[in-house]
Amino acid sequence: MKRFVGPLLILLLAGCATTAPLKTSRSPADFSDWQLNGRIALTHGDEGWHASLLWQEQADGYQLKVSGPLGQGGFQIAGDEHGVVLVDASGQSSYAQDGDALLLQVTGWRLPVVGLRYWIRGLPVPNVEAIEVYDAVGQLSRLEQSGWVINYQKYKLVEGAAVPSKMQLARNDVAVRLVISEWQLGPPKTVAP
Repeated sequence: MKRFVGPLLILLLAGCATTAPLKTSRSPADFSDWQLNGRIALTHGDEGWHASLLWQEQADGYQLKVSGPLGQGGFQIAGDEHGVVLVDASGQSSYAQDGDALLLQVTGWRLPVVGLRYWIRGLPVPNVEAIEVYDAVGQLSRLEQSGWVINYQKYKLVEGAAVPSKMQLARNDVAVRLVISEWQLGPPKTVAP
């Protein structure tokens, strides 16, 4: 009987070794203003690209700055309820109503900017059908929405809210990996360049 107690105890302890829940007092949805810095990698079939990412969101609009290695090959997007402006690395401006379509047209990237404004905070887009899967500690671990599958791999606590720090998105032959190194929730303390 004793020889079964040791392995049984190890199995029970291993079953209890889950990620400790982050002690949250707020939701990322509580913040209309936020900013993040990180890295993005996008693959489409056999092609791939990686870049630095700076995203600044305010109640009345957003700015997204993407710059390739050593600052090469980047672009900036600014959007609000009136539309979206994309400025490429050469300074050429383009305008459209839909940020996703504009980004595809100018850069060839299939990046769901509209959805990412919510998904990057661990939230589904409001009023759009979604399948949500939560882990053992109650954090969103998988989201399926608008044809994309979003897997949340890691969270961190910022201003009392659990926000993603590592996530992957996939749709057909497009895969996006995001690693967020710095979050700021609330009004910006500094203005993005």
